[in-house]
Amino acid sequence: MKEEIKDILSAQAERGGGSVLYDELLSRHSTIAIGGTAAVWYAPSCPEELSEISKSLREHGARVIAIGNGSNTLMPGEGLDAVMVSLAGDYFNHAAYDELGQVTVGAGKKLSSFISDCSSMGLSGMEGLAGIPGTVGGALFVNAGYKSVISDRLLRVKIIDVLGRIRKVEKDDIIFGYREASFDRNAIIIEAAFHLDKAPPGDIRKRMESFFLEKMRVQPLEQKTLGCVFKNPPAGGESGARLIEMAGMKKRRVGGAVVSEKHANFIVNDGGATSGDVKELIRVVRDGVKEKFGVELELEIEILTGEGYVGERFPRPS
Repeated sequence: MKEEIKDILSAQAERGGGSVLYDELLSRHSTIAIGGTAAVWYAPSCPEELSEISKSLREHGARVIAIGNGSNTLMPGEGLDAVMVSLAGDYFNHAAYDELGQVTVGAGKKLSSFISDCSSMGLSGMEGLAGIPGTVGGALFVNAGYKSVISDRLLRVKIIDVLGRIRKVEKDDIIFGYREASFDRNAIIIEAAFHLDKAPPGDIRKRMESFFLEKMRVQPLEQKTLGCVFKNPPAGGESGARLIEMAGMKKRRVGGAVVSEKHANFIVNDGGATSGDVKELIRVVRDGVKEKFGVELELEIEILTGEGYVGERFPRPS
């Protein structure tokens, strides 16, 4: 990491802004607990600070990558010469509710906390996302879903673009698909607005608990995973999990990485798995499914490397 980049961040920290850590272990910020060190881990205190700093960092050639809860991204084991931006600060975890059912929420807020808050306020529409790890911003980038998708109730987002400008983007200007969205991936989502329906809090909690218990029954939520590894093939065929299971890949292992016995579309770190173990197991599973059924499974997770992302459809941070 260039010294001038460290100087920019150190100067910001001295001004009483966000926090800066050097050589931070990525495994501490990953739901599968895998990853080497990031050159810089930066948590801004507010959008204005992030706007100014991200523009300056990119002008000095820094690679800037926003990270949520680390629940959908396989971190590199060899480390990363980049500034990882975490929206864990108080500002990015706020939520405001009005009488008409409009909710404005910071992109760093965890989905589980957001859904729980909505149920307490008697606001329905997000409970179908119960059991999905991650943050609001991360979920929007991949259009996360279970019984519903997060974009269903979206009104608009607020982003910081690659030029450091804070801008609002309406839902109509975003293309959402199955586990994907057309955001400029050099942008950082900092806030989102949703429209929800009024409903009795008890009824919302019952639905939320029902969805969560259903996920607990069929998915290894208590283990170290990245969520579903592969997208389901187009409608009309078997699910990704079923294809993996029928190809004899359940419980297949590479090092400390193993295909879950509970749900074949999950890879579990059952002790000491490396990024290399997971990538090799992904290759073995894909090859097995393609050989048996002629189906090429597409990644749902993203693999972050020293050079960029593997498997992305849209441009990614630089």
